[in-house]
Amino acid sequence: MSSGRETEVNGKRPSGAGSRYPSREQMMDEAVAATGLADFGPGDFREGLDVLLDSLTHDAGLSPATDEAVVGVLRTRLTNRLLVEDWYRIHPEVEEEPVESPVHIIGLPRTGTTALGSMLSLDPQFRSLRMWEQRNPVPPPVLAEELDDPRRLAYIAEIDALSPEARAMHLYEVDATVEDSDLLGMAFHGQQYTLPVWGYHRWWRQADLTETFAYHRRVVKLLGSLRPPPRWLFKAPHHKFHLDHLVTAYPEARFVMTHRDPTKSVPSYSSFVSSIFPAAEGELDTTRVGPEVSNHLREGMENAIAARERIGEDRFLDVHHHQLLADPMGTVARIYDHLGLELIPTIAQAMADWQATNRSGAHGTHRYTPEQFGLSAAQVRSDYDFYIRRFDIDIDIDVDG
Repeated sequence: MSSGRETEVNGKRPSGAGSRYPSREQMMDEAVAATGLADFGPGDFREGLDVLLDSLTHDAGLSPATDEAVVGVLRTRLTNRLLVEDWYRIHPEVEEEPVESPVHIIGLPRTGTTALGSMLSLDPQFRSLRMWEQRNPVPPPVLAEELDDPRRLAYIAEIDALSPEARAMHLYEVDATVEDSDLLGMAFHGQQYTLPVWGYHRWWRQADLTETFAYHRRVVKLLGSLRPPPRWLFKAPHHKFHLDHLVTAYPEARFVMTHRDPTKSVPSYSSFVSSIFPAAEGELDTTRVGPEVSNHLREGMENAIAARERIGEDRFLDVHHHQLLADPMGTVARIYDHLGLELIPTIAQAMADWQATNRSGAHGTHRYTPEQFGLSAAQVRSDYDFYIRRFDIDIDIDVDG
């Protein structure tokens, strides 16, 4: 689906002549010239790239100094598509790679998804999606060699260079599962909340991601082809927007859904995304960020609640933030029971040790107020009343970040 000015002639928008950003056609031609490859693979990625480039032009208001980095990410994703198809051409057996009963951690962001994903990633019966491999998926990692994989070593250096403020806002782990922003980004149907592209976000919320998740599975099979096990663990709060489309690609998917008082999670996410947006031309209007984020996440939660009824409530386990803080290992035990998996004592101890080291506030305090981002606690609570009532959310928790 699409809306607004993004589809004007036969489902395609103008090439972007006169824009400071290159057109989709120009970027595709450059990727072909750079690689000598021409097959971008299945799925509809063209419209999403068009909408994103248009939104960059009309909505983002970024400093021209950011152009090389922003466009560079998009070029890399196009190049990755070409490399994925070339790998499949040389290794057609990858098509037969299994993906068994994947687990998806979803919910509002800033509700404990990262902590849960990091803890579960310590269990070798899960195959985690690591940041360093999804950014550059070809060649797929090899289990016996991955500790010294140059992609992994580069990501370690990147984490080591993070500021204390960044570490206080978010947990960064080398080998834990992370949001699949680059996998979905290769289909140009990712949430893309690393950029203030408000028009793109509106389009994406209503887009059909059926082909996107089919392509997602295609890349996942490649990544797992030399690196078992086949039971994947995804930590992706944004999957809640398109659960029906996800289940079409992953019919055996199971879900752990995390919850928290939205008057905490919505301003916290507004603060976080504001900190990772590229530099604005002038100053970023943070008072616009909060309402955009709040509306975005509210619509996602509405979609998720409706989809749960269609998919089946038995697929979902609800985990509340205050439960995770008060009894992390009891919460983990509930998850394993829900999934029908065994939690062996040595792995449980590793998770407990991780949690003790990375408990809330261990790396600093993330400070923010709703008002900084054009929000009020009362308005957020009113807007999310349907969610608070549906999941019996404890609205008295007062925990930073």
